[in-house]
Amino acid sequence: MVSGVLGIKTLPMKRFLILLVLIPLVDFAAVPERILPKTLVIKPVAWYASQKQAWADEVKQSNSPQAWFNYYAASAFAQSSREELASVINGMTSTIPDTYEYLLARSWHDAFTPAAYMSLQKAYALKPEQPETYGLMQLYAEFVLDEASRKQFSKTLRASAQISPTLLNYSYNVLMSLEPGAVLLTEGESTTTPLFVLQDALNVRTDVIVLNLEMLNNADYVQRKFEQARLNPVAVNETVLNKSAWICAHLPQANTSKKFYYALTVSKNNIQSIKEYLYVVGLASVHSLSSPDNVELIRDNLEKKFLLDYLQVNFNGEVDSDAGRAFSSNYLLPMILLYESYQKAGQTEKAKNLRAIMEKIATDTGTREMILNYLDATPVETIPYFPFAIDVKSWEDDFRPVSKTVYAADAEVTNAEYNRFLEYLQLNKLTDLQEKYKFDFSRYDEPALAFMTNYSLPRVESKKNKYFNHYPAVNISFEAANAYCDWLTQQYNNASDRKYKKVKFRLPTLDEWQIAAASIKNPTSWKLNDQEVEVKMTPNGSELDMKAETKKVSLNDPEILYPWFRYFGLRNSPLNHKKCYLGNFKSEPCDCPGYRGKVPSSNDGWAMMAPVKTYFPNDIGLYDVVGNVAEMINEKGKACGGSWNQAPSESTIRSVSTYANPDATVGFRVFMEIIEQ
Repeated sequence: MVSGVLGIKTLPMKRFLILLVLIPLVDFAAVPERILPKTLVIKPVAWYASQKQAWADEVKQSNSPQAWFNYYAASAFAQSSREELASVINGMTSTIPDTYEYLLARSWHDAFTPAAYMSLQKAYALKPEQPETYGLMQLYAEFVLDEASRKQFSKTLRASAQISPTLLNYSYNVLMSLEPGAVLLTEGESTTTPLFVLQDALNVRTDVIVLNLEMLNNADYVQRKFEQARLNPVAVNETVLNKSAWICAHLPQANTSKKFYYALTVSKNNIQSIKEYLYVVGLASVHSLSSPDNVELIRDNLEKKFLLDYLQVNFNGEVDSDAGRAFSSNYLLPMILLYESYQKAGQTEKAKNLRAIMEKIATDTGTREMILNYLDATPVETIPYFPFAIDVKSWEDDFRPVSKTVYAADAEVTNAEYNRFLEYLQLNKLTDLQEKYKFDFSRYDEPALAFMTNYSLPRVESKKNKYFNHYPAVNISFEAANAYCDWLTQQYNNASDRKYKKVKFRLPTLDEWQIAAASIKNPTSWKLNDQEVEVKMTPNGSELDMKAETKKVSLNDPEILYPWFRYFGLRNSPLNHKKCYLGNFKSEPCDCPGYRGKVPSSNDGWAMMAPVKTYFPNDIGLYDVVGNVAEMINEKGKACGGSWNQAPSESTIRSVSTYANPDATVGFRVFMEIIEQ
């Protein structure tokens, strides 16, 4: 099955479907064509549907075994229902039993079962010189773990030219996308057979364990294969509708010492539940609970490991439906990511050369207009590097570990910190960038304009007046926040006294932000609801009793709203045990005993923003994860944790608000990812 990573149907397929509407099917059915294996040719489903009708008519006239087999093959590739395919098999059983073609179709239909293997062996014994059995013989040799037979048929497939050269080339690049000893999940003959050919006939990446999802639905095969590969299997509940999706999701959890990769041709339905943990690194995606620098991995793979000449020159005169070319659109996503990286780094010649390859692929696959529109609409702004006086040790001290490679700043970015970035742009005469990334007051009128201008203005502190320097920076665009992170990354990675060799400062993902806000250190997964934590069970009025009973609870409990939930009695309250606010919210009157005389109109003590670190931190040392200002994540227009202008019920560790423009209620917190220790 071809699965374009951009989710794009090619234009030739669309045109073909239009033709099917305009031209009677009888015109197609008049010329039945031999149905070739998908290791050689892959055509649109509509074409196979027309051939299904053509061969159905041919069967009525000739009743020949060849016509019946082509009828079954066309029906299978046209994605006919199981009932329709069974009807074709029944017709073959009654008219051409015990023939080579019947036995071959029967083994195909029965899939990976002992009965299917028996039918296939009989077919091969009847006509060992016929190549139609070779692909299935190779796969069934894998199914019964007969290594010698798998190697034999892999070599026979290559010698008999049953694998498209471009498909071998594509499959080579799939294998080269993986790290040593990796596990690769695939599905379908056209994406599995060539991998075995490369391993068995050409000795390419024999360290990789290739697992075919269709085979993994057979418990007996799983037991034998996993013992051989020293993998832990996963129990599949019989009530699970999509067993392949279950396997895809749970294998990495059961085998944490292994790296799991998913071919880009694995259907989206099978990886939907784990897409947040998949990172494209080439022609496969790696499963990772942390965020790897996948662009660097793509760079290494495309620049040093991949064979790409065949994408630019059609050496063998392959047609557009050639199997390898049918998959070439899968190169576009990793190439786009690398192209943007080249542009950002000012590597214009590399970007130009890569763009030429992308344009050729897009032209060949009918996606040229879409790809060009995307590339031309994605400007990448580069901030030139100049040395700048920074305190690296202070930066490092401000970050708290969430996992081994992901750290979060203990506070939201302040006016003082952001003004240092603007100062850098001004000192180095980067006036266009300074204008682009400065505080945005365009939506304010007086007197709010005067206040916000004064709030963000850089000022020299005194002992008596620190001004608004330590308040959170607001009225900043999503692009400006990302530019600030990129500037931090540049400055840190060029500092001689840095602790880590290479880091990346960035906005967090939604999952990372929520895990950090809930003070989960070294999470078992990056999903908040998957976590189980220990809490203190206390009666009302004794919430801080250190001798209280402890209990493990799941964070999928919807009543757990605030980062102080480990004192379980306060899990859904914005107030502490003395009825004082624990964050800067749009608050209601309270009975906090700390007030002297008249209770202020803002019951948490602040009419708008408060200085960062005003309230207590969470358990890993992060301040203001709820309230004060909502914090941007890496999805433009989304911010987490609520703000001073939102009610406590809208300012929780689960709260996600939206913003359309820079705003006085939205700031950001920087996360640091360690790329190299």
